[in-house]
Amino acid sequence: MKRLKNVFVKVFMAGIVVLLLAFSMLSPDAHPQRYRNFMYVRSEVAVIDRALCRINHPNDSPLLAQPLIHRQWLNRQVLRNPGLILSVYREMVEEEQQLRDSLLNKPRVIDPTKPMVALTFDDGPRPSTEKVYASLKKHNVVATFFVIGMYVSGRSELLKRLVEQGNEIGNHSWSHLNFREISHEEVVSQIVRTDAAIERAVGVKPRFVRPPMGLFDYNVRQAVGNRQIAMWSIDTLDWKHKNWEKTMDAIVGKVKDGDIILIHDLVDSTADNIEELIIYLKEEGYQLVTMSELVKYRNVQDKVIRFARP
Repeated sequence: MKRLKNVFVKVFMAGIVVLLLAFSMLSPDAHPQRYRNFMYVRSEVAVIDRALCRINHPNDSPLLAQPLIHRQWLNRQVLRNPGLILSVYREMVEEEQQLRDSLLNKPRVIDPTKPMVALTFDDGPRPSTEKVYASLKKHNVVATFFVIGMYVSGRSELLKRLVEQGNEIGNHSWSHLNFREISHEEVVSQIVRTDAAIERAVGVKPRFVRPPMGLFDYNVRQAVGNRQIAMWSIDTLDWKHKNWEKTMDAIVGKVKDGDIILIHDLVDSTADNIEELIIYLKEEGYQLVTMSELVKYRNVQDKVIRFARP
């Protein structure tokens, strides 16, 4: 009877180990390839090893004690402690997640000697901006969002999260009117109202203004005051074709150091696939920076940044 009981316990524990391993395989996103070498292996061996360390070396670090493990202890000690197995497994999962978060959320450090580009998103914030935010956060990169004032109050919490993550917010008018077709007073109103909405939302007045459709004249320069008008060097035209392959075609093989890429977070194909562009730029060796950071480290004023005249 006692022998039968021992067999039952062993089979039961083997089943638990198999289930734990299966759960670990259900979430492939939790194991990005580039970080896999840094993480614990979620296998029956790793879990049992730590459990044995806990039984036989409670005051030692599991990582240091692991070489001391002997396989012959398994049946005699670990299989008698099913609760310990589950406890250790949960502990290791939590540690792995903490390690993954620490690796993904390291403080950004800009190297002026390495190439950099600025991703700029126009016409938000929209519901699809959430997807863009998630992709930027996942890869620990930043961008600049030129927002339309009339949409700000409804998504001020999202803008706060964007700024807290290190992104920059720019002014893209109140209602996306053509600045060359309205009066000076109306241009001023479009800019001032948007400034106020952004400042209420995130506590910072935007440094850059991007006129709708990039259209401006001397009248607009006067209205902008002593700030900078931000243009671009790569126009993806994603708002027009709404085709992600065409968006990538505008960038791949053409992007260069100091470029400012115009893209739109209101376009679903862009928001759904922006991670692909982020990965491409990083693999090509580009640092993704904000407009203010690009202006600080690269001489781009003569190409795409036009200083407004007082």
